[in-house]
Amino acid sequence: VATFLTSVSSYEGGCGFEDIKNCGRFINCTISPNYWDGTFSKINTIYAENGSGKTTFTQILKSLSGSQVDIENVSKRKSLQTSQNINISFMINHKATIYNNGRWNHNVDKIEVYDTYYAESNSYIISLGNYENPTGFFDIILPYCNKDLMPNLKIAIKHCQNLRNSIKTLQENIKKNKRTPIENELKLRLARLRLVREQWLKKRLTIEKELDNLVEQYGEKYLTAVNKYLSKFNPNLKLVKLNKKGRQLVYHLLINDIEARTDSSSISLKHSLSEGDKSSLALSFFLARIELLPDIAERIIVFDDPLSSFDTRRRNITTSILNRLAEKSAQFFLLSHDLNFVKDFCGKVPDCTNLKIVWSNSSSRFIKNDIELETMTGISKDIHVLRKYLEKGAISDIERRDVIRCMRPVIEGIFRLKYYDVVTDNEWLGNFLDHIRKCDSQSPLHRLKGSIYDTISDINEYCKTYHHSNPKYMEEQIYDNELRQYVTSCLKIIQLL
Repeated sequence: VATFLTSVSSYEGGCGFEDIKNCGRFINCTISPNYWDGTFSKINTIYAENGSGKTTFTQILKSLSGSQVDIENVSKRKSLQTSQNINISFMINHKATIYNNGRWNHNVDKIEVYDTYYAESNSYIISLGNYENPTGFFDIILPYCNKDLMPNLKIAIKHCQNLRNSIKTLQENIKKNKRTPIENELKLRLARLRLVREQWLKKRLTIEKELDNLVEQYGEKYLTAVNKYLSKFNPNLKLVKLNKKGRQLVYHLLINDIEARTDSSSISLKHSLSEGDKSSLALSFFLARIELLPDIAERIIVFDDPLSSFDTRRRNITTSILNRLAEKSAQFFLLSHDLNFVKDFCGKVPDCTNLKIVWSNSSSRFIKNDIELETMTGISKDIHVLRKYLEKGAISDIERRDVIRCMRPVIEGIFRLKYYDVVTDNEWLGNFLDHIRKCDSQSPLHRLKGSIYDTISDINEYCKTYHHSNPKYMEEQIYDNELRQYVTSCLKIIQLL
């Protein structure tokens, strides 16, 4: 893997991209210098329409943590169009990080992902992770633990498991050797193993109790942080209590001042809460957990469509919160199918890399995204295309044809705006030229006779050559010098109109 990622040198944990093959819509997604060189910045946005591969890319990033469940979710996304295995290449913290044969050669232990799976899993019960592989809520309390607490717990768990297996094997041997000379010896060994196991179980229970106390202690901080975000997203919701239940937190929720326990059978939060309420809860849980982590500056943070079911007010608040979080993190990714949300987010952060997932050459792939151009509409967008062509030219006939496509709509749009009382919405440039040719001296169109009329007519005829109404329009060759002259004339005509 080429070490193309140079911008990451300024911060740890940076992530860059080389290729994704045979994973969902990313059948052969490689970097192309003409469209994007594969370098992620500290802050990145990725706009994509639904079904283009946004969720697949999120799951790929998520699997970098090494979670077996997340890795399996990626392996299940093998492209239907190919029998080849999934291959993915990243450059992370200056290391070639490759997914092949269903596993990564390196993992990233500090990547946080908010997506629909997180929202669905945390709307009613807050997962605490587990002692064997601490994740989720335990990430909050671990930095405050005695540094030997978790290693000692893992040792105790391993001894308990090994002793349990040894006891089971010994019990089977005793059955096989019943009424034999070694039966009593085996029973003595069994008694000793049981005594040792009891000692390790006590050690485990002692450590787990200490962890439980820490969970309760920092659970209060977590509850306060969650309510801080809920007050911004949904003031009608408030957590009033957290109870630890096994490896989860069960919360008591005030809904318009009516208290409900999330695991209670007397009330169905699934049906009582709106989709916006559920999104508010899940996002608040995630943000509160991130806030309490002591090492945000070392984390890669990923958000996939965090605005589900949010109204305008909550969208604005979310944008501001994500902006601040992006600045604090080592690297930040925002993926969304809402282009205006991406634009609002980018407008508040400097040096943001904006990408777009597009379908090209039989694969989804990443290209640089011009947010300003993407959010322009109608005449403004077409004029931008024309001006950009004069400044930077075009690298393909597809781009040149798009430039040609913009000229007639621009002139037609200006006509409809300025001469609204003369032309109608169902008339086009050819009709407008007829109006000019036939108008009398009293018509507002009369001033367009002569050279202006001739130039508009020439542009109209030129564009017809490359219009789909011409059966051979895709075969017509486009000459840059000629196109440049017509684009220049078109922009001058816009000013004269």
